[in-house]
Amino acid sequence: MLRDVRYLIVFAKVVEEGSFRSAAQALDMSISSASLYVSKLEESLGIALLYRNTRKLSLTQDGKAVFEVAQQMLQLYSDNLCDYKNAKRRGGGRLKIAIPAILIHSRLVCKISAFAAREPDLHLHLQCSDHHNDIIGEGIDLAIRLGDMPDSGLKARKIFMLDRVLVGSTDFLRRYGPLKHPRDLQELPWIGLTMRPSSRTFFHPSQGSFEIFYNPVATVDSVEASYRLAACGLGLAVPPRFLFDTADGVEELLPEWKLPPLPAYAVWPANAPDDSPAQRLISHLNTQDTQLEACELVEI
Repeated sequence: MLRDVRYLIVFAKVVEEGSFRSAAQALDMSISSASLYVSKLEESLGIALLYRNTRKLSLTQDGKAVFEVAQQMLQLYSDNLCDYKNAKRRGGGRLKIAIPAILIHSRLVCKISAFAAREPDLHLHLQCSDHHNDIIGEGIDLAIRLGDMPDSGLKARKIFMLDRVLVGSTDFLRRYGPLKHPRDLQELPWIGLTMRPSSRTFFHPSQGSFEIFYNPVATVDSVEASYRLAACGLGLAVPPRFLFDTADGVEELLPEWKLPPLPAYAVWPANAPDDSPAQRLISHLNTQDTQLEACELVEI
C-alpha cells in the first residue's frame, strides 16, 4: 500500500512532464527507477496505464482514471510537504524545550529568549520543571539536565557548570551556633529534594573531601522552594549561587568548603537532524553573550 503511494506520485509526475527523463530529473531519481515504479504500479493494479515507445507515451483509458487520483496525491505532496520542508529551511517550525524550573532565574532563559527573537518564524514551547521530563514520550526536542548523565540512548552535550552554595538563615545560625566542619551539619535540619539523594560531598583545598548523610525535616520538588524554606529558617539548603542573596536573610555556611558544581547538559533524541532548531539553539548557548551579564550563570 505504501509502495503504491510512492508509485502513484512517480506516475503522476511522468504524465505531467510527458516523459520519463523529465520526471526523473524533477524527482531526483534515475530514469530506470521512474520506469520501474510505473511498471510496478501497473503490476499492482493489474492494468496498463501508459502506452509508450522510445519517443512518446500516452495514457490508456484506465490510466486516465488512475491519473486523476495520482495527480491529487502529487498535488498534496507539493502543496504541503514541500511547503513544510521550505518552511523548515527558512527557520520556521516548532521547538519544544524542557528546562529545570530553577533556571528560570538564570542567564539561560535570557539566551533562549535571544535565540527565539532572532528566529521569529519558530514557535517556542518551553516547559519548566525540576523533575526530569520524558524526552521521547513527551516529544521534547531539547532538554537541559543538571547533574551527571546516565547512559540513556540520548545524545548530550555539556554546556555549562552550575555553582552551588550551602545556605541557612541568620536565625538558624543563631540557634545552632558556629559551624566549623561539614561533620557539624549531619544532625542539623535539612530541606531535602525529591530528585536528589539526602547526602552532600564537600571539598576543602587542604583537607580533601568529606561526605555527609542527613534526614530531611521537609522534602520538596523544587530547588527554589528549598531555598525559600531555608530563608524562613526551617533548615539548610544548597541552591545555585546565582539565587543566593543576603537580602533574603540567608548566609553562606562553611565558605572554605566547596560543593562540586553541577554540570548542565543539553540532551536530545539521537535521531534528531544536525540542522534542526534544537542544534542551532545548542550552538547559541555555547557562545559568549556579554550583554546578558545581569543574568549570572557560571559557564565553561
